[in-house]
Amino acid sequence: MYFLLSCWTFGMSVPSGLFVPSLLCGAAFGRLVANVLKSYLGLTHIYSGTYALIGAAAFLGGVVRMTISLTVILIESTNEISYGLPIMITLMVAKWTGDFFNKGIYDIHVALRGVPLLEWETEEETEKLRACDIMEPNLTYVYPHTRIQSLVSILRTTAHHAFPVVTENRGNEKEFMKGNQLISNNIKFKKSSILTRAGEQRKRSQSMKSYPSSELRNMCDEHLAAEEPVEKEDMLQQMLERKYTPYPNLYPDQSPSEEWTMEERFRPLTFHGLVLRSQLVTLLVRGVCYTETQSSASQPRLSHAEMSEDYPRYPDIHDVNLTLLNPRMIVDVTPYMNPSPFTVSPNTHVSQVFNLFRTMGLRHLPVVNAVGEIVGIITRHNLTHEFLQARLRQHYMTS
Repeated sequence: MYFLLSCWTFGMSVPSGLFVPSLLCGAAFGRLVANVLKSYLGLTHIYSGTYALIGAAAFLGGVVRMTISLTVILIESTNEISYGLPIMITLMVAKWTGDFFNKGIYDIHVALRGVPLLEWETEEETEKLRACDIMEPNLTYVYPHTRIQSLVSILRTTAHHAFPVVTENRGNEKEFMKGNQLISNNIKFKKSSILTRAGEQRKRSQSMKSYPSSELRNMCDEHLAAEEPVEKEDMLQQMLERKYTPYPNLYPDQSPSEEWTMEERFRPLTFHGLVLRSQLVTLLVRGVCYTETQSSASQPRLSHAEMSEDYPRYPDIHDVNLTLLNPRMIVDVTPYMNPSPFTVSPNTHVSQVFNLFRTMGLRHLPVVNAVGEIVGIITRHNLTHEFLQARLRQHYMTS
């Protein structure tokens, strides 16, 4: 009866547990074997309690596949060190027998829930893969200054927990800035971010050859050489005009759409940081935004305590009433994003990416090229054993 109840209640939101019921069922089976040996074979000298202990160890060890820790628990509970060797042999045989048929119940439950649980280390074959081979290139991103309607659309149509904050690389940015405050704010933020990055590069190195980006090197040189503000603006604009094929004129208040062409999806995007879903929802709930006729400095600022007030159960975007907000208002996410998350280059080995996730407890890892453009993102799902094996087979087929 207890065995059937344990099978039925495991995984339910009831305080039934699995450890004690498994011990009880195993002990009952062990004592049953002892009683059968006494009654039908006449082995009256055996002790039923010993069979109950071995049966409990075998049953629980076969269910959860525990070995050393379960041995210590049973020895401490019985206070009999003499049972150490029989318990260890029983647990090893139970584990081997269970592994012959399937995985442990906890591993099965993790797979059923779809939890991306990482292994301890990667296989040697995965050394042939790079970050660009396993990353997700189809990004869902936000701009530093984004309209409320675009944020709500992104949050309601995706389940991602973080979004890259990016700006587009255009060849005619001056034309876009005219008459549009939203686009002007995004372009100005990109310019100030690139100049700040260039200044940090110069401070860290005395040699110009050590700069990883020729764009930053040229911009830093010309920014320091420019003396007049007008000339500085002209040189800055000249350096920001990248030599790319013309891309469609998409405005920052347009959220990523399934109807976008391949050219629209993979246009160059300068990476500035990561913003969490919980942060975006909090900003919308508290009405942190500004109108297009105002400056972004007029937007209310929330403290860290206010941003984390709903932790750990942040409201769901589908349960939030946003009828009082004007969908055309703009949200400045730059004060709340993480401007310096962990990033890797597209040529980074998968083993290095895996170790970074394991040691730092990451959930998102942007893939950024040498000129600061985001080309993809890696999550735990991209590092599971099944996903890596699939990409490895694809690598062998294409090589």
